[in-house]
Amino acid sequence: MGRPLRILQNIYPYHLICRTNNRTFRFHQREVIRIFFKTLKETHEKYNLLIHHVVLMSNHYHIVATATEGNLHRAMQYLNSRIAVRYNKYVGRSGHLWGDRYGSCIIDTDEHYLACVRYIYRNPKRAGMVDDLEEFPDSSFHYWAFGKKIDVILVEDHLVMRWGRKKNRVSENFRILVLNEGAMFTDDQVKKGLRRMFFGSADFIQQMYNTYCCPE
Repeated sequence: MGRPLRILQNIYPYHLICRTNNRTFRFHQREVIRIFFKTLKETHEKYNLLIHHVVLMSNHYHIVATATEGNLHRAMQYLNSRIAVRYNKYVGRSGHLWGDRYGSCIIDTDEHYLACVRYIYRNPKRAGMVDDLEEFPDSSFHYWAFGKKIDVILVEDHLVMRWGRKKNRVSENFRILVLNEGAMFTDDQVKKGLRRMFFGSADFIQQMYNTYCCPE
């Protein structure tokens, strides 16, 4: 079976995910976590990949980002390869750090985008890593929800801009979005949707297929 089609575009945001090899390598040491965020910051600076949201789990990451050019593949190759080199050097090992290729899903900028953002931020709680999302330090949730600093450059997305630029208003709305128990989609629906090439309405998915998978 051939590799899945990698679509390069700079209009819609991506959900990006990559897991460590056999899920055995864990990002639990603070220095290793710093390596991840430092390299993500460098990726933004080198390839102008706009990072909106990021969650670093113990053996994988979730990133919601927008490419400004058709260079997502180069940005992700740089990110994963540099993390692997630095991780191996720090722990004194060699060999593959990552398992399969990174996954990328193009997201519609509607309720599906909201569902994606909410899903990745609540991931640590679902995994039993914390009881309260405020206890989990390795995501951009603290930046958007409480205005705390994070070691990566974050770029406002349409959610943040919709709420205006007043910090208190953005933080309050963001906390409501993520912590509110009510949701239009179940976690299972979001998880399955993000495994595909496109996550959005039926019309959006058809538009994406027509544009990128079977152009005239």
